Order: sequence, then C-alpha cells, then structure tokens
Amino acid sequence: MKTALPELTSQPAPLLPPAHLESTDGTLTLSRAWPLPKDSEPLGSLAVELRGPEGIRAGWWRSGAFNLLAEGEDPKLRMLNRVVANGQDSQHTAVVSHRPGKRAVVRVDGSHGSTFIKVVKRGKASGILAGIQRAGSFDGPFRLPRVEEHTESTVTFSALGGVSLHDPSVLGPDSWERAWTETVEAWAESVRSPRGTESALVHRAEAEVGVLRHWLHMTWQYLEDADRTRHLIDDVSTKLLGLTEDRLVPAHRDLHDKQLMWSPQLGPGLLDVDTACLANPALDVGNLRAHSLLRELQGLWTAQQAEAVRFSLDETAETCHIPRHAVALYEQAAHLRLGLVYSVRPQYAEIAAHLRQHC
Repeated sequence: MKTALPELTSQPAPLLPPAHLESTDGTLTLSRAWPLPKDSEPLGSLAVELRGPEGIRAGWWRSGAFNLLAEGEDPKLRMLNRVVANGQDSQHTAVVSHRPGKRAVVRVDGSHGSTFIKVVKRGKASGILAGIQRAGSFDGPFRLPRVEEHTESTVTFSALGGVSLHDPSVLGPDSWERAWTETVEAWAESVRSPRGTESALVHRAEAEVGVLRHWLHMTWQYLEDADRTRHLIDDVSTKLLGLTEDRLVPAHRDLHDKQLMWSPQLGPGLLDVDTACLANPALDVGNLRAHSLLRELQGLWTAQQAEAVRFSLDETAETCHIPRHAVALYEQAAHLRLGLVYSVRPQYAEIAAHLRQHC
C-alpha cells in the first residue's frame, strides 16, 4: 500500500498568506486556514479565518491576495446574515467561528443567558442532529449542550457553564490536574457503559487511514518533506490496518482540549459531538495525547501541564485495558494529521513540520 503523490511540475511551492493583515478594521491575525480543492481553485488557494479588534473576517487567499467577506456574510451560508441581523435587534451577537462556505458559529448573549447557533449549508443541519443522537454514551458522564431549536441550516445550542480546557491560565495548577482527571474519568465512564450506540457510525483503522491520505493529498505541495511524510503515512497506515479491532467503543473522533469544558461545581462538559461514532478506544486517547504535544509546542501549555494530561490519559488507558501500541499508533497518526492541517497556517508551519518529524 503506497500513497501516491500527484506530480508537481516546475511550479514552485504555493505561497502561504501572511500571518497578519493591516486593514481599516485594524490588524487582522490569521487564525485558521484550510486548503481548497485543486480541481476547482488556483494552486495554493485557501479558505481563511482572521481575527481582529472588530471580530472575525473570513474569506479566501487566492493568487497571493486576500479576498475577505464582510463580517457575518457568506454566499454559501444563506442563513448567516439573518442569524446575525436577528440577534442584533435586541441582543449582543458575535460570530465566533467561520470556515467560509462550510460553517459558522454565532454567539447570542441575551437576558436569559447565551446560546450558540451553528450555521451550515441548507440541509446539512440534519447531520449535526444525527451526531447528537449517536452521542448518547457521553450524555451523563459529560454535560452536553442542549438543542433549543433547529432548521434545515441552523442548530441552536444552550451554552455550557465552565471554562475551556484549552487555556491553563483560567485554572490554577491544582485545578488543572483535577479538571483533566475528572474529564478523562468521564470519558472512561462513557466507554465502559456505552449507551445509544445502536445506529452509530463506525470509524475503523481504514477510515483513519483515509483521513490521513485526504490531508496529504490536500497539503503535500506545501511540504518540504512531502516524500518522507508520505512514507511515514504509508508505514503507520500499514500498522493501523494490522490492528485487531474487535472492540469498538463510543468515540468523539475529534476529541481535543477545545472541545472540553470544566467547572468545579458542574464537572466536565463536551462540545461538538456531531462526529460521534464507534471506534477503537485508542483513537480518542491518541488524539488527546497528540494535542498535548501541539499545545506544548505552541507555548500554550508548559511541559508540566502537558505531562499531567498525558499521565491522566495513560492511567485511564491502562485501567480501560487499551493496548499501549494501539494508543501509540493512533497518536502517531494524529501527529501526522495535525502536521498536515497546520502546515498551511503560517504562524504554525514550523510546529507542523516538527510534528511530522516527531513520528
């Protein structure tokens, strides 16, 4: 099994966008970028999200220039403008996340608290709702956002109390370890007592291999180490496909620190469960371990904080009888995937290369 790389002619590697853009709204900082399909876009085209003093601006990077949408606008997300406009009538509204052409999240702060509205293409909201149905095993061990209403292209969620486990500065050293211990224990409880898995999607090793190949196909022309990365992906893919996966458990499938909330009074909370499925229990553990290294490399977590998270994960993996070699393989796959995803985000390109070389 060999992952083929399309031939790149004499064209140079595509130019990444700058990390910052001066605009009439002040300095905008590129927060995220996603490759666009090469069959319909110029080489090196990216969807982008930038953040500035006035909020989020989304758009595209094409042919060496930004083409940004007005805040709250997206021609492929027809409901986004209406959601923002409706919220502004009587409440404070802000776009908090926007992948142009795909999805956006709008926060609405009202007199009775906050809600978050996911906006997707028409007809795609059903996929979010189906994922929530599949996430039954997480409801109880974790607090989940409640669906308040939905349409064909929007789903409105209640806000979860607590703070994100992405940022250690909002927690003291003792609370950091307690928060992660309780959170990982909640995940273990979800795995030990599965519920609501009758109609769950299944994500086996071959699906994870498909994800890796997809990201290599989308990003390889940005990589100085494309051949080496391809060989690493081929190697880990062969080993993943050799795993015995007769034990499938509830999995989030995109589990990382930004999906986790915690409160000393309320306990752990879990976000974005629409990716819920059945998978090898090593999948979520390996993904969390890989993100702990990413946050350490980004300077967001100290080495001690990252190690505390990994220690909690390793203890739980042992008590849940998850083989170490399986965790190591899924962690390596996550390192490679993150090393591809972040390769098109200029401020993290060196970190992305480090993640790929770490394998």
